[in-house]
Amino acid sequence: MSGFGDFLTVGDEYSETGGPAYAIAIHLTYIDPEQDEAMFVRHFLSRRQDTPTDPAGKFAEALEAMIAVLDNGESPILESNAVGEFRQLHRDRHYPGLGYVKKLSMQHHIETLAQYFEEQ
Repeated sequence: MSGFGDFLTVGDEYSETGGPAYAIAIHLTYIDPEQDEAMFVRHFLSRRQDTPTDPAGKFAEALEAMIAVLDNGESPILESNAVGEFRQLHRDRHYPGLGYVKKLSMQHHIETLAQYFEEQ
């Protein structure tokens, strides 16, 4: 590979806050060796998506969905340091706020790319 473009899951300006969240999503990138090492994003969504109330509970729903996929033994998602932090949040039943969730998703993306290029 001679080069590539990479676009993280963040807009023009970083913000610790945002608008009301009707749904909570955790985005994790992964490289699929069964699809010619193409990169994808797996989205883990809260079940409830009808009102902007209870973001902590909705985060717990999305996090539970993520942990179930990671623990099924078939996930191609890298067990990055960021995933380790998500696992700790799950164990602690702690909601750190959406800004921190976005930070962990971005950290995971960078760790995934770093591991991929280290192996090349």
